Amino acid sequence: MNVAWGSRLSSETKGLDVLGIRALDQNIEASLTNGLTTISIRARYISILPWALGQYFVEESAGGPVRHDKDALAVYLNRVRFLVLAATFVDEGASRIGAMGSDFYLDEMTALVAGKTVSMPDSGNVAVLGTYFGPASALGLVESRPESSGLPFGLTARGTIMYQERNAALESTRLLNLLREGGDLDYDTARAAVPAFSLARIAEFGREVELLREAFEEAWVPESSLAAKRVAQAYQRMTDTRSWLDRELELEPAGASELIARNYDRAVLEGAVGIELEWATFEWHRRVHFALELLLAAMTRRLLDEGSMSVAQVVALWSSHTVGSEPLTDHWNSPVDVAALIVQPGTFSGGLLRSSDFHLEPHIQAIRAFEILVTQARDAQSIGITPGASSGASAPSARAIQLVGDGVGTLGAVLRVICDECVAQRHIANTMRKMGNQQDCSLRFYPEGPVLVPTDIDFSPNYSGSRLQNTMRILADIGMLNIGGSGVTAANVTD
Repeated sequence: MNVAWGSRLSSETKGLDVLGIRALDQNIEASLTNGLTTISIRARYISILPWALGQYFVEESAGGPVRHDKDALAVYLNRVRFLVLAATFVDEGASRIGAMGSDFYLDEMTALVAGKTVSMPDSGNVAVLGTYFGPASALGLVESRPESSGLPFGLTARGTIMYQERNAALESTRLLNLLREGGDLDYDTARAAVPAFSLARIAEFGREVELLREAFEEAWVPESSLAAKRVAQAYQRMTDTRSWLDRELELEPAGASELIARNYDRAVLEGAVGIELEWATFEWHRRVHFALELLLAAMTRRLLDEGSMSVAQVVALWSSHTVGSEPLTDHWNSPVDVAALIVQPGTFSGGLLRSSDFHLEPHIQAIRAFEILVTQARDAQSIGITPGASSGASAPSARAIQLVGDGVGTLGAVLRVICDECVAQRHIANTMRKMGNQQDCSLRFYPEGPVLVPTDIDFSPNYSGSRLQNTMRILADIGMLNIGGSGVTAANVTD
């Protein structure tokens, strides 16, 4: 009974974390980068946001107590985003990486660079707020306000200083009127906005970069002692990460992916403590989660090709394939500990796993997933990681590693249990949870009695995104790290 779910679902969300397991590794890394995220890319938005919020509410309160108008604020913030984009585009040689709205307003930017006049937007967009409020809050520049205050957020003492610094240089310019009222933006005005709004000019605008450095280096102090302890711990972990970057980059310049892989391989060979262990733990979880997503991809593809099947039938179909170049395909019925011995040590060392290397036939994807899980079970012992220590023994990653490490049953039987407990059940439960929270459906299959019924959406396994590259770029923006000529290769920390 392959009902109309499939045709309808194809227009719904394709989903990213469809197993609902990536939060664990993402939370580990988030704790090491103090609020910086996979989408917060440039430092200047962090300093512009408190100024923009302060300027908007100051102007709104000119006639009396301010009342929050979310639509009007969205228009204002969209104009700020547009002006940052325009100033960056007309700033010759400025890096446009991370410039928000560049895809949406590319035609306008092309015209502006050619010397034409463009219109400031009259539509609303809160992307800058959504992307940079978290980092700015973690650095003590903005804060959420209680509902009773009438405003959802406001500036801290540190954010007020940032606002005042920028406002002193901008209060008498035409730029404020453009942001408030909209209208036409010509090339000369965009050029005049470069010092205050180009993403590349943060170090040349008053004390802005100095204040941002202070925000990154000196913990702010919340009113609550418990909150103050959490803030101090977050700053210490970020300080440790910066020190780790410094040590690593003194050895050899590298980008974020190379640093993570290099640290992980060394942790496997030598063990790890402190911040090196934290980053190795993050990568360890990413690899386990990638293995489980490989199994989800293999299951989804087999169901799409063959139609409704039980988990046992899917695994039986995988095990019917023997591939001469893949020794493990001869061991589907071998004890799992015997099959594990065929996985060579260091199979996945020497760099991060690349999703593009795993676009394989479903039965080979399943074998690769098993190889990764075997490797991760070994690596956990070498590094000093206890699977489940940070997530509970029932978490999919911990359960999968336990099933592989126990050595009970055949290779096929162990993969069948992992695919059932850690993949199929997890995927269905996670999707139903999201739908219960009014999110779109991302089911790749759903249960109907003993079988799984495919929808018409394929699935590609992938890694969780990393914050480290964005962290390095933001530190580079404020002069705390150098970025090499390739744009992604980092060099030594500077004063």
